[in-house]
Amino acid sequence: MAAIWCRRPLVIAAAFVVILTLWRLSALATGNLELFFDEAQYWFWSLDPDFGYFSKPPMVAWLIGLGTAVFGHTEFAVRMTSPLCYAITAALVAGIAWSVFADAPYRRTAAAWAAITVATLPAVSLSAQLASTDVPLLMFWAAALLCLVQYWRKGGWWWIGFGVALGGGLMSKYAMIYLLLCLTVALVLVPETRSLMRTKGLWFGIALGALLFAPNLWWNWTHQLASFNHTAANAHWDGQLFKPSKLAEFAGAQFGIMGPVLLAAFGWAALTWRRLTPGERLLMAFSLPVLVLMLGQALLSRAHANCCYLHRCNRRSGRLAVAASAGTLARSVVGAARFGGNRHTVWRGGGAIGRPGPMAPHARMAGDGRGSRCQVGGTPQFPVDGQRPVRHGRHAVLRTAQPSGLGQAWQQRCRRRPL
Repeated sequence: MAAIWCRRPLVIAAAFVVILTLWRLSALATGNLELFFDEAQYWFWSLDPDFGYFSKPPMVAWLIGLGTAVFGHTEFAVRMTSPLCYAITAALVAGIAWSVFADAPYRRTAAAWAAITVATLPAVSLSAQLASTDVPLLMFWAAALLCLVQYWRKGGWWWIGFGVALGGGLMSKYAMIYLLLCLTVALVLVPETRSLMRTKGLWFGIALGALLFAPNLWWNWTHQLASFNHTAANAHWDGQLFKPSKLAEFAGAQFGIMGPVLLAAFGWAALTWRRLTPGERLLMAFSLPVLVLMLGQALLSRAHANCCYLHRCNRRSGRLAVAASAGTLARSVVGAARFGGNRHTVWRGGGAIGRPGPMAPHARMAGDGRGSRCQVGGTPQFPVDGQRPVRHGRHAVLRTAQPSGLGQAWQQRCRRRPL
């Protein structure tokens, strides 16, 4: 095996990623992990395709809609695109390493290790089993960085790929805007990249990304800036603005995202900035600003562990280099209730989808072995504190688990029909 690795590291890495992806898909197909709150909400959005939704851009709903259109409304269909996106991300990160170390004798080995490292990161192993906005975000981030590096080195039409990836990332999660911040830092701190500012392709690519993002801007404009207001509210800048405990919590969570070895290597690369090659500095410029920004946010208020999407570059060790590693963590769902029932059943609401006001409920129906779907008549008024589905004879009833200021408990009978 060692001899084969020395001759064909990229083939082994590709086979490893393919086998790992198939294993993750089989685990999703045979498992019985029910949808968490956020996943159920994204699935609910996917029933009504649009250019925006209450708290997120539309990409995650589009991907879920693609899965359910092929495999039906099951947990597997909701989550199946996550392992596939991570396989693509691993290939893209290998391409980044291939481009950055184009002149190095360990070019193929660096690309192979980059793909394997990304595919096996602790956070990736977790979020590959969930439907999350972070999954397509990281894929488009890697694609944008690859196209940018290629355009920097070779020119040509790579700016089109950069623009498409930028727009796709913004339609996945607004955190993609950090890419432009990192690009600015790279132009300042890496003199070799400043020639990009004199090229038309860079600005055309940014304009193309903005054009692809325009439908979501229009949706927000016609819906009282719902997504933007929700994102701004998540910053929690009201009240006390100095929370060292949150900073420590966020910093410690990075060990879970990357693992201690890669995190230590990343820190060492940051400390030895002057010894890095221009390509390695470019990768650092696309990771450090996000980390510093989120550390500041965590100190002032709070920051989720998955707020950092870092393309991390490790220093060379002997003749090998692990390059362009990337990590993400699917959002931890606090207080998500797990409801019993057949694993092939999901909840479908009858209210407006993807617009300010009604939001998708998280619920599960107790199944009868064949799988069932609950269709709610009327328009439920969400969110209502403490709502949960309970069994009531052959029907499901939505009731408030605790007294609410909204008055009497809101109830709605559901009629059942086979999937």
